[in-house]
Amino acid sequence: MTLPPDNTPDAPLPLSKTKKKKMAENLQKLGEDLSLLSVSQLELLDLDPELFKALVEAKSITANVAARRHRQYIGTLMRQVDQEAILDTLERLKSAPTGIYSPKPEIDPQADKNIQGVLDRLLAWDDDAMETILSAAPDIDRQQLRQLIRNANKDISSQKKNSKSFQALQEIVSWI
Repeated sequence: MTLPPDNTPDAPLPLSKTKKKKMAENLQKLGEDLSLLSVSQLELLDLDPELFKALVEAKSITANVAARRHRQYIGTLMRQVDQEAILDTLERLKSAPTGIYSPKPEIDPQADKNIQGVLDRLLAWDDDAMETILSAAPDIDRQQLRQLIRNANKDISSQKKNSKSFQALQEIVSWI
């Protein structure tokens, strides 16, 4: 039995439609992962200027349909660049001791206890704690700080322990 000239056993098989779709989905997923990085992190990857611009623009798109279309556009742009080089650079950055993915330093338990103490005093409307914060960080607006405390107390009473207001207060206290 002889094979026709175009079906030689050494010739690679064409990619199936399913394989092509899977490859496109993987590229789109990589693009989504890249769009979560900050601009300074993206600059470290040495990307194509058009892809870089699309990834930065993706951060500002909030409408679901527009975001989906933009992710597809990023996936299309990803087909034109060397994905292996991007993945290698990402892996190098992840493994670097001072890379963009380096773990956060562990919090000192004593410092964490102090932060929690100040936070508890703020939530109890302790004026001394509020004055300490305002004197240590004069750029914080007194009215906004009071609003954060009010919202955090309201969220705590409604069993929302990790609300945005409470997290913002934690961040403010940890700075000081």
